[in-house]
Amino acid sequence: MNQTEKKKKAILETTFHLLNQKTIREITVDEIAHKADVSKVTLFKYFHSKNQLINQVIRQNLNQLSLEIKTLIESNLDFNQTYQAILQLKIQQLEHYQPIFSENMMTQYTNSPELLDDDALSLQKQIYLLLFQKGQAEGKISSDYSQEDFLLILSIFNSGVKGLSMNLLIEKAEIVSRFFLNGWK
Repeated sequence: MNQTEKKKKAILETTFHLLNQKTIREITVDEIAHKADVSKVTLFKYFHSKNQLINQVIRQNLNQLSLEIKTLIESNLDFNQTYQAILQLKIQQLEHYQPIFSENMMTQYTNSPELLDDDALSLQKQIYLLLFQKGQAEGKISSDYSQEDFLLILSIFNSGVKGLSMNLLIEKAEIVSRFFLNGWK
């Protein structure tokens, strides 16, 4: 790993740790640079703004989760087992982080439209479609629904959760899942 990669990695890791400790508002670029042992100029060389940096840190975590979900979907689990495993994976990830990190993710998701770039959205769409196809192949999702119908419902669902607290979403995950799963049949 060359010096550039080391510095960039230090900045990303420092930002991740700070997002686990403080609200986004409380985190300063000066603090990130100081704790990452780089200059502010170096930080801005790699990231144009604090917002862009935070988006990248959150995207990295979401992309890792997406790859783990894709592995579950492609496994030999049936649709219901896959859906439950995905739900548990998401809950475990949220519980792994400090509550402030989850709140920071939701804040950024709500306030930063550029958080999910085209690549991240494309990966999420691909994963959800794989899950949809698995559900239809096993007869768990009616063949009356098209992929476009499914994506529309997901879009509405995602828009609706933006304003909810992370604790409420975790607490009600099982109910939401049952409604979501049973509503498709």
